[in-house]
Amino acid sequence: MDILYLEWSKVDEAIWTMCDIIRRDYDFDVIVGISRGGLIPAVRISHIFDNKRLLLMEAKYYKDIGVRDDKPRITLPLKKEDVIGKKILLVDDVADTGGTLVAVKEYIEGLSPKELRVAVVASKPISIVKPDYTV
Repeated sequence: MDILYLEWSKVDEAIWTMCDIIRRDYDFDVIVGISRGGLIPAVRISHIFDNKRLLLMEAKYYKDIGVRDDKPRITLPLKKEDVIGKKILLVDDVADTGGTLVAVKEYIEGLSPKELRVAVVASKPISIVKPDYTV
């Protein structure tokens, strides 16, 4: 497996590039960052968009040390009133297999947002989720 290590300046540059694309295309109400990997890009996007509202949620594949579930569980949920009728920008660092993004998207869609789009800093070709925004 090839691992790509990026310097912080390259990550920040990628986030700025993605924000330029988002700004032209999507006027969202709320950013939802997926803990842990999505937190840094979500905070940066919030700053770039003049401190747009930022929410945090968490999904985990692991039940216990070394014991992996078949699919991720939502371990830090959102409040329905924070999502219902709103345009949501869901942010993570990487779309790897896409399993976490599928679970989180299904969960958020159950809270009745007006619209939901996904932004990730990097997306692997094997991901079953094709993000709306990536660089």
